[in-house]
Amino acid sequence: MAYAGRLAIISGGLAVECDIASDPSVRDAFPRIEQYVKENGLFPSILINAAGYVSVSPLAETTAEEATKNIVPNLLGPMFVGQAFHRLYTSYPSTQEKPPGRIVSISSQAAHVALDGHGPYCASKAGLNALTRTMALEWSPLGITCNTVSPTVVLTELGKKAWADPVKRQAMESQIPTGRFALPEEIAGAVEFLCRDESGMISGEDLRVDGGYTQR
Repeated sequence: MAYAGRLAIISGGLAVECDIASDPSVRDAFPRIEQYVKENGLFPSILINAAGYVSVSPLAETTAEEATKNIVPNLLGPMFVGQAFHRLYTSYPSTQEKPPGRIVSISSQAAHVALDGHGPYCASKAGLNALTRTMALEWSPLGITCNTVSPTVVLTELGKKAWADPVKRQAMESQIPTGRFALPEEIAGAVEFLCRDESGMISGEDLRVDGGYTQR
């Protein structure tokens, strides 16, 4: 099974498509990125892991195939891409001045609390947080901080469709202390904060943007 992902060097306008859940595919994509950035005098110092997958089913009825669909892109994908980013970041001579490295992965409130029908998804996001803590332990000495952001339901276009039923939406929003779902720009703001130079002492942490949902 394939999970298409798009790796982009935003400042240079380059996008490279690959299967983030395939280590060979990721390894094939990064040399193309490396060639491009070196030819254009760029330095890719920030990695945002935002691709993912979720499905809903009772745990007793969840098949191995469906569990794999959740776990592979949500957990192994960030690991493969993170490893490739690490190789690229550390390939530059230590004597060369370069900006601090930042890895931010989008996790979920499901990493902290059990959600009915979301067994593999909860497991994959909890695993992502644990993986990120290990990245932080091993890679912070190299200048790369590693953190996660755990949102509640976010009103993306997909989120609006998923929660179009006003009864279901109100029932879910009533469980969030702030009384509403998150906006995409609020998640983007949390990611941007963790990428700042001023956030260089934050590594191995998870920033919850859940309106207090996980404090119940």
